[in-house]
Amino acid sequence: MKNIVILGGGFSGIATANHLARKTKKLDARIILIEPKEVNVYEPDFIFWPFKNKPFSTLIKPIDKLLGRRINWIRTEATKIDPNKKKLSLKNGDELSYDFLVLATGARMAEEQIRAVCGDNVCHFYTPEGVKKLKATLQKFNGGTIVITPTTVPYKCPPAPIEFTFLLDKYLRKKKLRDKTTIKFLYPLSRAFTMAEPAKKVEKLFEQRDIEFTSFFNFDNVDKEKNTVYSLEGEEIEYTGLVIVPPHVGQDVIIESGLGDKEGWIKTDRYTLKHKDYNDIYALGDGTDLPVSKSGAVAHFSSNILVKNLLSELKGKEPKTKYKGLTICFLVTSFNKSMLLVFDYAHPPRAFGLHSTFLYGFFKKMFKFMYFKLLIKGYL
Repeated sequence: MKNIVILGGGFSGIATANHLARKTKKLDARIILIEPKEVNVYEPDFIFWPFKNKPFSTLIKPIDKLLGRRINWIRTEATKIDPNKKKLSLKNGDELSYDFLVLATGARMAEEQIRAVCGDNVCHFYTPEGVKKLKATLQKFNGGTIVITPTTVPYKCPPAPIEFTFLLDKYLRKKKLRDKTTIKFLYPLSRAFTMAEPAKKVEKLFEQRDIEFTSFFNFDNVDKEKNTVYSLEGEEIEYTGLVIVPPHVGQDVIIESGLGDKEGWIKTDRYTLKHKDYNDIYALGDGTDLPVSKSGAVAHFSSNILVKNLLSELKGKEPKTKYKGLTICFLVTSFNKSMLLVFDYAHPPRAFGLHSTFLYGFFKKMFKFMYFKLLIKGYL
């Protein structure tokens, strides 16, 4: 019997485990998931939740309610991977051998790198704790200057800081605080988004909504006592509230096992999704170094390719299916409207989606239902 070990129980790990479990019913394979957490959180709603009066529990599902019966879930974490011996060392003291290893380890928020742990006037929306603190801070806000900026790249969901900025503008207008507030969006590129055409649309909306955009702002550090954020270029911008995208890095187990680059991103072939150095290791999700956005859509589409290739290998065939970088994501422009970005390695976002509409906004809201009912269960 072949042991397929999946390391990481976020969206990409659980979805891949479920998909494989159904597809290998008639094959001699055991599916093992390594994940210490007990719940899965719907992260795409992190940008909405600070503005809503809903309990955080609406974003959470127990992992045991999401996993298929054929999956052996080991509730611990891996501390070391030995790719030559094909073994994992686990925190509970056990060792686990594998025939195929799927790395779905995701990204870690490295707030310690910038000495700006989320607090009263510095916040972010990338962890449950960060989201809750951000909500509490916004509820106390009475006016001033709010600055939104990434601290490093890459980071999960490239449109997220833009989306939060648009939602913040709408929220402050509803609270009758917009005329008392300056919103500043800082970005390291010459434009407000990584891709040219969406950037034009975003900058036009910034102008219409009186959101100040500063280009070529490469975050250096923040002085929480002076309420000032500094760039590598020497700029100083004062704030009442600072909303950052915290530094993202790969997981320690990847770094310590020599499977990643200096930031810990897994060295992954962009087409086969195999580790560049090991033929029996696959990788997907936010922990890879794929030249495409770190997003749920990329995890979903690449998972389907990965499963097809693993099934071929289990049947003794050569894996030939290639992931071509397909990404479909929404760029939220208000609580009810979105743009639709559809692109891949070879093509920029399609023109048809670059209009903010209620229809795309509706699809964005429906995504949460699809996430827990279909996508994470590996049905699509």
